[in-house]
Amino acid sequence: MRDLLNKALPALVWVATGFNIIAVCFAGAGIVNAAPIWGVGSAMLTGFLFIIFGVTISFLVAGICFQIMDIRSFTKFMAINHKKSL
Repeated sequence: MRDLLNKALPALVWVATGFNIIAVCFAGAGIVNAAPIWGVGSAMLTGFLFIIFGVTISFLVAGICFQIMDIRSFTKFMAINHKKSL
């Protein structure tokens, strides 16, 4: 079970990132849709910036997750090789 989860972790990160991007785009579109209520200029800018920064943050968090997974695998690889050398 543990090996299956370790192999599925990258796919789970991409699925979570995809859901987050969809949610951010939906929320940004809702802000843009509410533009006549708030004032056209400020709401349009807010909605587009919300989408841009939300997608950027989603990919940033995914990148950090992949870096952590790489550090874990590298540490495990080095520990196994060190144990074999002793």
